[in-house]
Amino acid sequence: MTKFNKGKPFHGSAAVEGGKLTGTTDTDYFYFLCPKCGDRHVLQILDFTVMEDEPVRMYKEDRPKAKRDFRLAFELWCAKCKLHDFVKVSNTGWQGGKLK
Repeated sequence: MTKFNKGKPFHGSAAVEGGKLTGTTDTDYFYFLCPKCGDRHVLQILDFTVMEDEPVRMYKEDRPKAKRDFRLAFELWCAKCKLHDFVKVSNTGWQGGKLK
């Protein structure tokens, strides 16, 4: 089994932080939109890893219906502008962020 990002460390760049990475839906699928291309170009998800998957233990009082604590990481690629980046999705920690 291959390791996510070939075992190298990863972290999203400034291009995807601070509300710059947005997305859209089509039926029940979610698509990340390239923060560099201004034409709503959809990013490809090249790979993913499960960083955390445990019984609920963190912030249980704020999430009484949560069934698991999880954190997923996605490797993203834009075929148009060649952006290569990472993003994480989690149901633990601070559930906020900047809105565009």
